[in-house]
Amino acid sequence: MIKASRIAHLTDARYFAAREVAYLGFNLEEGTEGYLDPMYMKAIREWVEGPKIVGEFSRSPIEVVRESASFFGLDAVQVSAAVHGDRLADLGGLEVILLAEIGPNGLKTPVETLKMYAALVDILLFEVTPDTDIQVLFAKDPDFWRNLFRQKPSLLQANVPPDALPELIREYQLAGLGLTGSEEEQVGVKSFDEIEEIFEILDGGR
Repeated sequence: MIKASRIAHLTDARYFAAREVAYLGFNLEEGTEGYLDPMYMKAIREWVEGPKIVGEFSRSPIEVVRESASFFGLDAVQVSAAVHGDRLADLGGLEVILLAEIGPNGLKTPVETLKMYAALVDILLFEVTPDTDIQVLFAKDPDFWRNLFRQKPSLLQANVPPDALPELIREYQLAGLGLTGSEEEQVGVKSFDEIEEIFEILDGGR
């Protein structure tokens, strides 16, 4: 399972849709980095088929998240464990992806708290900070991470060498990966060489 996050243009959306990712995520939170006007998101949506469309929210009130899901016809929403965890019950009836951060010292949300949150969502997405060597961190207590990832289907979004990904997914029983979009080199033009390498390695590992 792959979730592509922070999609900001049609070039990325069409590429990931052709690669049959499960989710396309759009940052619909005005005033934050990577924000995409929801009207543009709706226009992009007309050009792609297959993936579920996810609205990504990092700090908006839970009421805004729910209203946006309805108004824009979102298939799912992504919210933050750190910000929205205590209000997850208010998203009942929606498909919810919960973003939790992992830093050099481990989870940024207490594990028992995150396990409670997991009962109220559909997918856990673990975003690893750039200063974290996730392979080293996992190796320190592999059983802890395996047990955590069993709570719900879990995706890992981390800067990891592509050839290490298949083993990492198998070893820690991950449901898949989180990948991110990036800027075009010019309108309609972008190199996908690096991300294509990830897909080729994953295809070979199946």
